[in-house]
Amino acid sequence: MAGGRRKRPGSRLALAVALFAGTLASMYAGARIADFLLDLFGVEWTPVRLGAKVLAVAAALPAGYYLVERFFLERSARKGTGIPDRDR
Repeated sequence: MAGGRRKRPGSRLALAVALFAGTLASMYAGARIADFLLDLFGVEWTPVRLGAKVLAVAAALPAGYYLVERFFLERSARKGTGIPDRDR
């Protein structure tokens, strides 16, 4: 390939799976952390608990996307993939 970058096979599928898993994990973590904090403060009223869980999940989703993005950017920026670069 003259002047082109080589892509690893399956990297898009791996990214899609990681984003899906990261979404599920961040939703679960946000809900569990909110549940723990509400139990710690003794909040019993259901609408408040539900609202706090929604806010916690909404705050955790961008964090999950950020972690997955950072992992894949770091992985794609690594050198030494074992494929020799013939253009140099």
